[in-house]
This record gives sequence, structure tokens and C-alpha cells, in this order.
Amino acid sequence: MGDRCSCFDGWYDWGIDRYLDECCLVVCLMFSCFFILAGAIVCVIVLLDVIPFKNMKFYVNDASLTQFYLTNDDILHYNLAVNISVRNSNKMERVSYTDIRSEINCYGKDLPSVSLPSFSQGTKNTTILHHPVFHGQTSLKLRGSHLEDFNNDQRNGSYSISVYLYFTTQLTFAGGGKGIQSHYIAHCALSRLHLLNSSSTSLNSQTRIGGLFTTKRCKVFPNGDENTY
Repeated sequence: MGDRCSCFDGWYDWGIDRYLDECCLVVCLMFSCFFILAGAIVCVIVLLDVIPFKNMKFYVNDASLTQFYLTNDDILHYNLAVNISVRNSNKMERVSYTDIRSEINCYGKDLPSVSLPSFSQGTKNTTILHHPVFHGQTSLKLRGSHLEDFNNDQRNGSYSISVYLYFTTQLTFAGGGKGIQSHYIAHCALSRLHLLNSSSTSLNSQTRIGGLFTTKRCKVFPNGDENTY
């Protein structure tokens, strides 16, 4: 009897191996489907949270530089007022802005920042920010190329100043759900901004044409990422 049963040992082992192979294949397919589905869900979430921000647009509509000079003891006196508008071009997502602060950068130095109130935007909506005004006195020790650039700009009566906005955003979708909070930066470069009442002021420049301010669009990018929208 034992000899007769042993004749089927090879077939038995082959059947077990085939069964195990089929089980492994099924398990692998199940895990593959799970990871593909999970990846698709993550991609959808990322797209829902990223694509709408490409329709978030910042503009400087006006800027007025009424004071900008450096004393012999390296103290900068400045007074800059800007008018900034924020456009939500999304058709379905609302956007909220919190923790907003703005600062200006010139000749390699960040000047003291200004806090701005939080606000929310509906779809296809434009908001004018509470006019940021940067003014005061701060130490500004210029050396090398920065000093040379400042002296040249002072002779021309126009200055290159950058305005930065740092803020936290959150989307509200049409169904009422909220997205994750994201941190962004808007960089508004004001090239050749003229000092008002300057005897060296030219009426034709990149920023002002015929004495009128030309609206400039700001570059918007995630905090820590220079890839602009």
C-alpha cells in the first residue's frame, strides 16, 4: 500500500507548488491594486490642493516711494506705500489667507516686516489688501556692489525694491470640505521705482510711464520652492 501511494508523491508536490504559486500571484496582484489605488487617491488629493493655487494671482497696482535716503552713520530712512490686489480665479474653490506678513528687500537687506489682517475670498473674486506702508529707520551698512548700486540709483532718483508677502492659505471646496494648509510667498519686484519729488526723476521707466504706475504681477511660489506660478 505504501509503495502504491508513493507513486503519487511527485504529482502531490507539483500540485502544492502550483497552488502556492497561484496564491502568491493573487496576493501580489491584490497588493499591486492596493498601491495603485492609494497612489491615485494621493495624486487626486495633491491635484485638488495644488492646481487651484495656480489661479491665485497677486498684483501691485500702485506704489509710492516718498522717502529713501542713507545718512552718514548708515541709517536708512524710508517710506514706501503699496497697493496690492489678490485675485482668486477659481470657479469652485474659495481661499482663506492667514498669518500674512509683508516685508521689503533692498540692496541685500530685509527691512522690518508689516503684519496684515487675514481674509477670505469667494470664487472669481478680487480683494484689495489693507495698504501696506513701510516706513521708519533702520541700520543699513552697504559695502561693495550693494553700495555701488545704491549710489547709482540715488543719482538716477530711482530704486529697485522687492516686496515679499508671506502667508498661509487653505482651500474650501464646493462641497464644503477643506484642503490642507499651505504656506506661500508672493514676490513683487518693483524695478526702477522713482522717488517722488526727486529732481532726477525720469518719466519713462520700467515701473512708471508718463508718471503713471504700471501694474506689476507678482510671482507666487510655495515657501521654500522657487518654482513660480
